[in-house]
Amino acid sequence: MEEEKAPSPPSAKSPSQMKLVIVGALALFIALVGAQVAVPLINGVIAGGSHATAAAESEDDDIVLAERGDHEEAAEEEEHDDEPLAPALYTALDPPFVVSFEQEDGARYVQMTLQAMARNEETIAAVKQHSPAIRNAVLFKVSGYDLELLTTQAGKEQLRKDLLVAANEILTKNGSEEHIEELYFTSLVIQ
Repeated sequence: MEEEKAPSPPSAKSPSQMKLVIVGALALFIALVGAQVAVPLINGVIAGGSHATAAAESEDDDIVLAERGDHEEAAEEEEHDDEPLAPALYTALDPPFVVSFEQEDGARYVQMTLQAMARNEETIAAVKQHSPAIRNAVLFKVSGYDLELLTTQAGKEQLRKDLLVAANEILTKNGSEEHIEELYFTSLVIQ
């Protein structure tokens, strides 16, 4: 009769295998801690790089101004950079804008709300006074856009810039010396 052998207990890992597991775990821990330290440093370098690029562009502008002989203009710009900006004032261009686009698959719509930003009450008053003309210009400008372009980030940004130019042209055409500094989408829906 054969004797049944009792199952042997699992063999313990050899000391060299245990050392390998400990070294692997330690290396993983060090890599994770290193990543936690490195990410903020890399972000700082990247963010600093964009500031350095802006500073280099500003220096290039100063050189161009100096080459043109506009030393006084360069000095004025430096003085204006030191002055604190007046607080931003906003006014809504209400009600929301709705523009329809005829497509092969039926009508599609863009609905958006805009806010104009300026730094003085005179500009805000001029925007409110000429709101019907500004709204008209916005509607015609949007309806002239390709709907597919408006679905991209670059298209939306270009539309925002074009609408700002159109709104400021309306203000200038109506005798206002004030201009809108920025125009912001507070909602933009395409369906």
